[in-house]
Amino acid sequence: MTNRQDRTKTRVYMEILVPCAIFIVIIFALPTDLAWSLRATIGITAASVCLWVLEPIPLALTSLLVIAALPILNAAPLDTALIGFSNGSTFLIMAGFMMSQGVNSTNLGKRFANYSLIRFGGSVQSILLGVLLAPQLLSFFIPGTAVRTTLLLPAVLAVIRSMKLSPQSNTAKLLILGLTFGASISGVGILPASLANVLTADLLRNILGENIYYFTWLKITWPVWLFMIPITWLILPKLFPPEAKKLDIDPLRRELKELGPLSTSENKCLIILAVTVCLWMTESFHQLPTAVPAILATVLMGLPGIGFVNWDKLKEIEWGTIIMIGGSLSMASALNTSGASAYLAGKLLSFPGLEAGLSHPLLIVALLILLTHFYHLIVTNIPAVVLTLIPVMLQIALKLDLNPLLVAITINLATLFGFLLIIQTLPSVVTYTTGIYTSKEMLRAGLWLTFSSAIVMIGTAFLWWPLIGL
Repeated sequence: MTNRQDRTKTRVYMEILVPCAIFIVIIFALPTDLAWSLRATIGITAASVCLWVLEPIPLALTSLLVIAALPILNAAPLDTALIGFSNGSTFLIMAGFMMSQGVNSTNLGKRFANYSLIRFGGSVQSILLGVLLAPQLLSFFIPGTAVRTTLLLPAVLAVIRSMKLSPQSNTAKLLILGLTFGASISGVGILPASLANVLTADLLRNILGENIYYFTWLKITWPVWLFMIPITWLILPKLFPPEAKKLDIDPLRRELKELGPLSTSENKCLIILAVTVCLWMTESFHQLPTAVPAILATVLMGLPGIGFVNWDKLKEIEWGTIIMIGGSLSMASALNTSGASAYLAGKLLSFPGLEAGLSHPLLIVALLILLTHFYHLIVTNIPAVVLTLIPVMLQIALKLDLNPLLVAITINLATLFGFLLIIQTLPSVVTYTTGIYTSKEMLRAGLWLTFSSAIVMIGTAFLWWPLIGL
């Protein structure tokens, strides 16, 4: 045991030393005539990405290290290092987690999940469709792909148990992977439905001064969102042919019946969620940032008399994720203000043929999809991908007079379709713990769906985006 612990400690120390070495190499490798803040920011970014990849320490701890390193190394003042925590995206994610806690304190999630599966009947194909569509409907009300997965997973597992299916059966794999991929796809069309969307909109506002509203996002992304659902529904049964044609959903009916009519808490929750969605949809009129309705919803849920859940329950969220987001946003801000993003963009454009290759919109989309998927395989954390790749590519877009919105949206969507590795998306992390599918099985399905998503995105870029001026 001691030898194993010693080897573990040695590995952790090495994984910490590697980012330190990367920082030092970058500082001395970059030209000395560059401003120190630019060199230090690039070094800190590279070291932090390495820490996020190797993960010798928790992701949130790396973000705190970034916040401390920026002022200590004179890369950015303290105000810039902390700017991520005064950002609307950070508070939207925090409020979204709290809203989810509020919903979880009622039976709404269970009621909706059971009803969604019952509504589509008892055949495997129809239940798979219900599994795919349920997170899409929840995306209008519940921010966070992982939260929607957590709400729906118990109902899907109940169907598997009711049929006494083996965890190794194709039918079980089909339903759980359907939920996994369906939850990721549910983040595409609705702006607050995914952390990546919120961060991308925030970067566009901070870097370009361009506001992206609820219906603007939906107008751009709906074809990708719409077509990926039937494609997934058709592909998965081909890869995992179900052993049974019918599934027993009577246990779900009984459980739904036992829940009875909507309780007072559930009615209050529904009203608050409806008001929140209305405020998100009308952002272009009242100009309240996306975070404000979510914060208001959290307050109403916990407000004595009006609300239905106490504060102690609401605050039981994953604060490490909030810290990670805040630190990542601070790093992105430092990249922009120091000129590091523009410098890195110039270096990328110096590659032979790259500038010419980015001259055609369809080729731009194809190259960005390929680049994003490759980068996402190395940097598996979605916020890290969005917040380090998009600022650099936006600078390239500005230098080449490309549409920066097209560039940002393409990277964002490709990041959401990280279907190859378990750790690339939170829904896969949640469902993998069931032990029903293996990483190789996800990779097999993920390769087909990743290729399909690329075709859909390129088709959308060719047929739809020119019509709306993108």
